[in-house]
Amino acid sequence: MKMKPRQPLSLLRRRLVAAAGATVALAATRAGFAQSQAYPNKRVRILVGFAPGGIVDTLARLLADRLTKTMGQPFVVENRPGAGGNLATGLVARAKGDPYTIMLGSSGPLAVSPTTEADLGFDPLVDLIPITIVAKTPLVVVVPAGSPHKDLQSLIQAMKKESKEVLYPTPGVGSPQLLAQEAFRQRVGFAASPVHYTGSAQAVMAVLANEFPFTIENPLLTLGHIKAGKLRALAVTSRQRAPLLPDVPTMSESGLDGFEAGGWYGLVAPAGIPQDIVNQLHAETVNALKEPEFAKRIADMASPNITSTPQEFKEFIAAETQKWKSVLLAAKKPG
Repeated sequence: MKMKPRQPLSLLRRRLVAAAGATVALAATRAGFAQSQAYPNKRVRILVGFAPGGIVDTLARLLADRLTKTMGQPFVVENRPGAGGNLATGLVARAKGDPYTIMLGSSGPLAVSPTTEADLGFDPLVDLIPITIVAKTPLVVVVPAGSPHKDLQSLIQAMKKESKEVLYPTPGVGSPQLLAQEAFRQRVGFAASPVHYTGSAQAVMAVLANEFPFTIENPLLTLGHIKAGKLRALAVTSRQRAPLLPDVPTMSESGLDGFEAGGWYGLVAPAGIPQDIVNQLHAETVNALKEPEFAKRIADMASPNITSTPQEFKEFIAAETQKWKSVLLAAKKPG
């Protein structure tokens, strides 16, 4: 029988090495696919940039509870307050490619801080992947019960006639309330300056005490006083009327066409995570928001839930950034 010639040892070795490499590559591909398919296979952190008890924290805990049940691993909220939410947002931005560190972000760090902070250390549109908007919170223009103003136009005309600078209270620098009031001042055209408090409760109490002619605040903090007849609601800052204040017109209905302001919240992740995990987090979060109990809890916080695709959320953040940048830059101009 004629035997086949023996292959040179070097050629045989090269073929074995190549075969082994192909096997390793295939195994790695399968392992990566399995890991992606198995996500999550350990605890997932949802960072919150504020102390427990606020609306961002509450929304995050509602979402964490739902995702824990549907995704089979613990989703745990971690509060990292500091720098108006920028501390926690920066931590997530620096966790590139880590799908186990995500965040319920808010309008301040995502759309206002890029303008107000000279050295923020991260770019929300580059270092973060938007997953979906979770909720938007409208604000409401209120005046003391003894105010002569029954509607927004009456307040506007009075503010324009003031011979001295009008003062108004806010819960702090960079807050949606401050931005809404500055946008309102610019749109109407009257001289005014903010007086900053350490929170919304103090700002509302100051208006109740007739220390200021008006403020723009969260409906949740003003609703009880409105129902008790201690504050009068003139307009809401959302595009549609607020469910908690159905009889109060919008700013657009009151003569300021297109005016919209308020806080908003959404799920974001570090840049570089796999697209299939982005899709998975998006689908699970949207499903959670559609559940009647979850939707009711959000509505009770005066924040009708609203979802979006990741791309729509990214475009929304970009638009909000430009919008508030224009307002903030105009506020710095003299005159």
